[in-house]
Amino acid sequence: MSRPSKSNVPAAVLRWSVERAGIEFGLASVTLRKSLAKSSATADEDGLFTTRQVVDALFGTLAVEKLATQKELRRKLELENAIKTASVLDRGALSRSFALIDDAISTRIMSSELSRAVKEDILKDLSSWPLALEKVAHRQTRLPRRGNGQTPDGDGCEAITRPSIGGSVP
Repeated sequence: MSRPSKSNVPAAVLRWSVERAGIEFGLASVTLRKSLAKSSATADEDGLFTTRQVVDALFGTLAVEKLATQKELRRKLELENAIKTASVLDRGALSRSFALIDDAISTRIMSSELSRAVKEDILKDLSSWPLALEKVAHRQTRLPRRGNGQTPDGDGCEAITRPSIGGSVP
């Protein structure tokens, strides 16, 4: 045998005036009116709003904002973990190191007994390292891409240029 529950809520659907809902939720009526307008809630013929409309106007975007915050926290933790496990390399430092190695090899090639055509072929192949590094960085990024392959906060990948040092051919 079930007992009737005690409640002061009527069986009919509740309708709220802006003034009464403002008092109930501890808001000024102007603030509640702005929230209702922002959520495109429309009053019935008596100028009253449903509980769902009032709650959605006040807290509707809260779930979306919490989800966005959690995504950003997850992204931040993933990056921190990648840095801690040395899965992320400093692109600028790596680029400078490759440039020094490139310059040393280029100098030795230019002073070798190889024919000019062979030297130019080897130097051309050697000069492609910045593009290879850019392609790796492009594949590794988790940033969303636009239709043109560019990231929303930049122009795709950061340009890496090979410094022109000594007698090397670019």
